[in-house]
Amino acid sequence: MPPRHAVMLTCAATGSTLSPSMSPHLPVTPDEIATQSIEAAKAGAAIIHLHARDPNDGRPTNDPAIWEQFIPRIRNNCDAIINMSASMGNTAEDRVASVLKLRPDIATVIVGSMNYGRFKKAIDQGITEFKYDWEKEFYGPASHSIVTQNTFAKIDRMIDILTDNDILMEFECYDVGHLYVLDHHLKKKKIKGALIVQFLTGILGGIPSDIDHLLHMKRTSERLFGDDVILFTHGTGPDNMRAATYGGLMGTNIRVGQEDNLMERPGRLFKSNAEQIEKIKRILNEFDIGVMTPSDARNRLGLAKLKN
Repeated sequence: MPPRHAVMLTCAATGSTLSPSMSPHLPVTPDEIATQSIEAAKAGAAIIHLHARDPNDGRPTNDPAIWEQFIPRIRNNCDAIINMSASMGNTAEDRVASVLKLRPDIATVIVGSMNYGRFKKAIDQGITEFKYDWEKEFYGPASHSIVTQNTFAKIDRMIDILTDNDILMEFECYDVGHLYVLDHHLKKKKIKGALIVQFLTGILGGIPSDIDHLLHMKRTSERLFGDDVILFTHGTGPDNMRAATYGGLMGTNIRVGQEDNLMERPGRLFKSNAEQIEKIKRILNEFDIGVMTPSDARNRLGLAKLKN
Protein backbone atom coordinates (compact mmCIF):
# COMPACT_ATOMS: atom_id res chain seq x y z
CA MET A 1 0.00 0.00 0.00
CA PRO A 2 1.18 3.58 -0.65
CA PRO A 3 2.08 5.76 2.36
CA ARG A 4 -0.64 7.76 4.08
CA HIS A 5 0.79 10.92 2.53
CA ALA A 6 4.11 12.18 1.21
CA VAL A 7 6.13 15.27 2.07
CA MET A 8 8.84 17.26 0.36
CA LEU A 9 12.20 17.14 2.12
CA THR A 10 14.44 20.18 1.88
CA CYS A 11 18.09 19.81 2.85
CA ALA A 12 19.60 23.10 4.03
CA ALA A 13 23.15 22.07 3.24
CA THR A 14 25.11 24.98 4.69
CA GLY A 15 23.94 28.27 6.10
CA SER A 16 25.29 31.59 7.28
CA THR A 17 24.90 31.38 11.06
CA LEU A 18 26.88 28.29 12.09
CA SER A 19 30.61 28.14 11.65
CA PRO A 20 33.54 25.79 10.94
CA SER A 21 34.68 25.72 14.58
CA MET A 22 31.38 24.06 15.51
CA SER A 23 31.84 20.96 13.38
CA PRO A 24 34.41 19.54 10.95
CA HIS A 25 31.43 18.15 9.00
CA LEU A 26 29.92 21.54 8.14
CA PRO A 27 30.45 21.97 4.38
CA VAL A 28 32.40 25.14 3.66
CA THR A 29 34.29 24.87 0.37
CA PRO A 30 32.46 24.69 -2.97
CA ASP A 31 33.57 21.07 -3.30
CA GLU A 32 32.24 20.17 0.16
CA ILE A 33 28.94 21.98 -0.44
CA ALA A 34 28.44 20.31 -3.81
CA THR A 35 29.41 16.84 -2.57
CA GLN A 36 27.17 16.95 0.51
CA SER A 37 24.27 18.41 -1.47
CA ILE A 38 24.44 15.69 -4.12
CA GLU A 39 24.67 12.99 -1.46
CA ALA A 40 21.66 14.49 0.36
CA ALA A 41 19.67 14.42 -2.89
CA LYS A 42 20.56 10.77 -3.39
CA ALA A 43 19.45 10.10 0.20
CA GLY A 44 16.00 11.54 -0.52
CA ALA A 45 16.06 15.35 -0.45
CA ALA A 46 13.83 16.79 -3.16
CA ILE A 47 15.07 20.36 -2.58
CA ILE A 48 18.54 21.65 -1.71
CA HIS A 49 18.59 25.02 0.08
CA LEU A 50 21.96 26.72 -0.21
CA HIS A 51 24.18 29.54 1.01
CA ALA A 52 27.71 30.39 -0.13
CA ARG A 53 30.83 30.58 2.03
CA ASP A 54 34.34 31.89 1.61
CA PRO A 55 36.35 28.68 1.12
CA ASN A 56 39.33 30.13 3.01
CA ASP A 57 37.66 30.58 6.40
CA GLY A 58 34.00 29.62 6.01
CA ARG A 59 32.53 33.08 6.49
CA PRO A 60 29.21 33.66 4.68
CA THR A 61 29.34 35.47 1.34
CA ASN A 62 27.08 36.33 -1.58
CA ASP A 63 29.92 36.49 -4.10
CA PRO A 64 28.57 35.10 -7.40
CA ALA A 65 32.02 33.79 -8.29
CA ILE A 66 31.79 31.40 -5.33
CA TRP A 67 28.18 30.44 -6.02
CA GLU A 68 29.25 29.55 -9.56
CA GLN A 69 31.71 26.99 -8.22
CA PHE A 70 29.02 24.67 -6.84
CA ILE A 71 25.53 25.44 -8.19
CA PRO A 72 26.23 24.09 -11.72
CA ARG A 73 27.90 21.00 -10.28
CA ILE A 74 24.86 20.20 -8.12
CA ARG A 75 22.55 20.74 -11.11
CA ASN A 76 24.62 18.44 -13.29
CA ASN A 77 24.85 15.60 -10.79
CA CYS A 78 21.34 15.30 -9.34
CA ASP A 79 17.79 16.28 -10.17
CA ALA A 80 17.02 18.05 -6.91
CA ILE A 81 15.33 21.44 -6.95
CA ILE A 82 17.83 24.26 -6.34
CA ASN A 83 16.85 26.82 -3.70
CA MET A 84 19.25 29.75 -3.18
CA SER A 85 19.19 32.00 -0.15
CA ALA A 86 18.82 35.70 -0.95
CA SER A 87 19.49 36.97 2.56
CA MET A 88 22.79 38.87 2.28
CA GLY A 89 23.06 42.51 1.20
CA ASN A 90 21.89 45.97 2.18
CA THR A 91 19.50 46.37 -0.74
CA ALA A 92 17.06 44.10 -2.53
CA GLU A 93 19.26 44.31 -5.60
CA ASP A 94 22.31 43.19 -3.59
CA ARG A 95 20.41 40.23 -2.17
CA VAL A 96 19.20 38.88 -5.49
CA ALA A 97 22.37 39.61 -7.52
CA SER A 98 23.71 36.03 -7.37
CA VAL A 99 20.20 34.58 -7.73
CA LEU A 100 19.68 36.44 -11.01
CA LYS A 101 23.04 35.23 -12.28
CA LEU A 102 22.61 31.55 -11.31
CA ARG A 103 18.81 31.39 -11.78
CA PRO A 104 17.79 28.71 -9.27
CA ASP A 105 14.33 27.17 -9.20
CA ILE A 106 13.55 28.94 -5.91
CA ALA A 107 14.95 31.92 -4.00
CA THR A 108 14.22 32.79 -0.38
CA VAL A 109 12.68 36.04 0.84
CA ILE A 110 12.88 36.66 4.59
CA VAL A 111 9.67 38.23 5.82
CA GLY A 112 10.14 40.59 8.75
CA SER A 113 12.89 42.17 10.82
CA MET A 114 13.93 40.75 14.18
CA ASN A 115 16.50 40.64 16.97
CA TYR A 116 18.24 37.54 15.66
CA GLY A 117 20.35 36.67 18.70
CA ARG A 118 22.93 34.69 16.79
CA PHE A 119 25.12 34.46 19.90
CA LYS A 120 22.67 31.76 21.01
CA LYS A 121 23.77 29.65 18.04
CA ALA A 122 27.15 29.17 19.72
CA ILE A 123 25.46 28.46 23.06
CA ASP A 124 23.18 25.83 21.47
CA GLN A 125 26.10 24.09 19.81
CA GLY A 126 28.18 24.23 23.01
CA ILE A 127 31.05 26.17 21.43
CA THR A 128 33.12 28.75 23.31
CA GLU A 129 36.44 28.66 21.40
CA PHE A 130 36.78 29.67 17.76
CA LYS A 131 39.43 29.14 15.12
CA TYR A 132 38.80 32.27 13.05
CA ASP A 133 38.66 35.92 14.10
CA TRP A 134 35.44 36.48 12.16
CA GLU A 135 33.72 33.82 14.27
CA LYS A 136 34.77 35.54 17.50
CA GLU A 137 33.23 38.78 16.28
CA PHE A 138 30.21 37.05 14.75
CA TYR A 139 29.14 35.44 18.04
CA GLY A 140 30.73 37.94 20.43
CA PRO A 141 29.41 41.10 22.11
CA ALA A 142 28.68 42.77 18.77
CA SER A 143 26.14 40.07 17.96
CA HIS A 144 23.93 41.40 20.79
CA SER A 145 23.40 44.57 18.74
CA ILE A 146 22.43 42.91 15.45
CA VAL A 147 18.93 43.37 14.05
CA THR A 148 18.13 41.65 10.75
CA GLN A 149 16.57 44.37 8.61
CA ASN A 150 13.88 43.19 6.25
CA THR A 151 11.85 46.32 5.66
CA PHE A 152 8.53 46.51 3.87
CA ALA A 153 10.24 48.32 1.01
CA LYS A 154 12.99 45.72 0.69
CA ILE A 155 10.56 42.79 0.74
CA ASP A 156 8.33 44.55 -1.77
CA ARG A 157 11.22 45.11 -4.17
CA MET A 158 12.52 41.54 -3.88
CA ILE A 159 9.08 40.17 -4.69
CA ASP A 160 8.90 42.38 -7.78
CA ILE A 161 12.36 41.38 -9.03
CA LEU A 162 11.88 37.65 -8.53
CA THR A 163 8.38 37.70 -10.01
CA ASP A 164 9.61 39.57 -13.09
CA ASN A 165 12.35 36.94 -13.52
CA ASP A 166 10.02 33.93 -13.11
CA ILE A 167 11.86 32.65 -10.03
CA LEU A 168 9.68 30.93 -7.45
CA MET A 169 9.86 32.40 -3.97
CA GLU A 170 10.02 30.74 -0.59
CA PHE A 171 8.93 33.13 2.17
CA GLU A 172 10.79 32.49 5.44
CA CYS A 173 8.65 33.42 8.45
CA TYR A 174 10.27 33.41 11.89
CA ASP A 175 7.19 34.37 13.88
CA VAL A 176 3.42 34.71 13.57
CA GLY A 177 3.65 38.44 12.86
CA HIS A 178 5.69 37.69 9.76
CA LEU A 179 2.71 35.83 8.31
CA TYR A 180 0.70 39.03 8.52
CA VAL A 181 3.56 40.98 6.92
CA LEU A 182 3.48 38.51 4.04
CA ASP A 183 -0.30 38.79 3.81
CA HIS A 184 0.09 42.57 3.52
CA HIS A 185 2.38 42.16 0.51
CA LEU A 186 0.32 39.49 -1.19
CA LYS A 187 -2.83 41.61 -0.98
CA LYS A 188 -1.03 44.13 -3.19
CA LYS A 189 0.72 41.76 -5.59
CA LYS A 190 0.09 38.64 -7.59
CA ILE A 191 3.02 36.26 -7.51
CA LYS A 192 3.67 33.59 -10.11
CA GLY A 193 3.58 29.94 -9.15
CA ALA A 194 3.05 28.30 -5.80
CA LEU A 195 2.96 30.18 -2.51
CA ILE A 196 5.64 28.60 -0.31
CA VAL A 197 5.85 29.53 3.37
CA GLN A 198 8.74 28.23 5.46
CA PHE A 199 8.32 28.24 9.25
CA LEU A 200 11.82 28.96 10.53
CA THR A 201 11.45 28.54 14.27
CA GLY A 202 13.71 28.32 17.29
CA ILE A 203 15.64 31.56 16.72
CA LEU A 204 15.96 33.52 19.98
CA GLY A 205 14.18 36.55 18.50
CA GLY A 206 11.43 34.46 16.90
CA ILE A 207 8.85 31.87 17.85
CA PRO A 208 10.04 28.63 19.56
CA SER A 209 9.65 25.21 17.94
CA ASP A 210 7.12 23.77 20.42
CA ILE A 211 4.18 21.95 18.87
CA ASP A 212 1.59 24.50 20.03
CA HIS A 213 3.52 27.30 18.31
CA LEU A 214 3.91 25.26 15.12
CA LEU A 215 0.21 24.47 15.04
CA HIS A 216 -0.57 28.16 15.55
CA MET A 217 1.71 29.03 12.60
CA LYS A 218 0.05 26.38 10.45
CA ARG A 219 -3.51 27.39 11.27
CA THR A 220 -2.76 31.08 10.84
CA SER A 221 -1.14 30.44 7.47
CA GLU A 222 -4.07 28.41 6.23
CA ARG A 223 -6.52 31.05 7.43
CA LEU A 224 -4.60 33.85 5.70
CA PHE A 225 -3.53 32.10 2.51
CA GLY A 226 -6.00 29.25 2.01
CA ASP A 227 -5.55 25.52 1.69
CA ASP A 228 -3.29 25.84 -1.38
CA VAL A 229 -0.41 27.35 0.59
CA ILE A 230 2.61 25.02 0.65
CA LEU A 231 4.07 24.91 4.15
CA PHE A 232 7.48 23.77 5.37
CA THR A 233 8.59 23.32 8.98
CA HIS A 234 12.20 23.98 9.96
CA GLY A 235 13.03 24.12 13.65
CA THR A 236 16.54 25.46 14.13
CA GLY A 237 19.01 24.32 16.77
CA PRO A 238 19.02 21.09 18.79
CA ASP A 239 15.23 20.69 18.43
CA ASN A 240 15.53 20.43 14.67
CA MET A 241 14.61 16.75 14.29
CA ARG A 242 11.81 17.00 16.82
CA ALA A 243 10.32 19.97 14.96
CA ALA A 244 10.71 18.14 11.65
CA THR A 245 8.78 15.19 13.07
CA TYR A 246 6.06 17.53 14.29
CA GLY A 247 5.94 19.01 10.80
CA GLY A 248 5.47 15.63 9.17
CA LEU A 249 2.72 14.70 11.60
CA MET A 250 1.00 18.06 11.03
CA GLY A 251 1.05 17.49 7.28
CA THR A 252 3.61 20.15 6.39
CA ASN A 253 6.73 19.60 4.36
CA ILE A 254 10.09 19.50 6.15
CA ARG A 255 13.52 21.12 6.12
CA VAL A 256 16.56 19.72 7.92
CA GLY A 257 20.29 20.09 7.36
CA GLN A 258 23.64 21.36 8.56
CA GLU A 259 22.57 24.98 8.12
CA ASP A 260 20.91 25.26 11.51
CA ASN A 261 21.75 22.15 13.50
CA LEU A 262 24.93 20.11 13.62
CA MET A 263 24.13 17.73 16.48
CA GLU A 264 22.41 14.39 16.12
CA ARG A 265 22.15 14.35 19.91
CA PRO A 266 24.22 15.84 22.76
CA GLY A 267 27.82 14.80 22.26
CA ARG A 268 27.32 13.42 18.75
CA LEU A 269 27.67 15.46 15.58
CA PHE A 270 25.94 14.63 12.33
CA LYS A 271 28.62 13.55 9.87
CA SER A 272 26.82 14.83 6.80
CA ASN A 273 23.64 16.32 5.42
CA ALA A 274 22.74 12.93 3.97
CA GLU A 275 22.78 11.49 7.49
CA GLN A 276 20.16 14.05 8.52
CA ILE A 277 17.97 13.19 5.53
CA GLU A 278 18.29 9.47 6.25
CA LYS A 279 17.31 9.98 9.90
CA ILE A 280 14.16 11.99 9.20
CA LYS A 281 13.16 9.48 6.52
CA ARG A 282 13.42 6.65 9.08
CA ILE A 283 11.27 8.59 11.52
CA LEU A 284 8.65 9.42 8.89
CA ASN A 285 8.55 5.83 7.74
CA GLU A 286 7.53 4.76 11.25
CA PHE A 287 4.42 6.92 10.83
CA ASP A 288 3.72 5.73 7.28
CA ILE A 289 4.70 9.11 5.81
CA GLY A 290 6.45 8.98 2.44
CA VAL A 291 8.78 11.46 0.76
CA MET A 292 8.34 13.03 -2.65
CA THR A 293 10.83 12.58 -5.46
CA PRO A 294 12.24 15.74 -7.06
CA SER A 295 9.90 15.12 -10.00
CA ASP A 296 6.89 14.90 -7.67
CA ALA A 297 8.02 18.07 -5.90
CA ARG A 298 8.42 19.94 -9.18
CA ASN A 299 4.87 19.03 -10.10
CA ARG A 300 3.58 20.03 -6.67
CA LEU A 301 5.31 23.40 -6.90
CA GLY A 302 4.29 23.98 -10.53
CA LEU A 303 7.88 24.62 -11.56
CA ALA A 304 7.51 23.31 -15.11
CA LYS A 305 4.55 25.59 -15.73
CA LEU A 306 6.41 28.57 -14.24
CA LYS A 307 9.46 28.02 -16.45
CA ASN A 308 7.28 27.73 -19.54
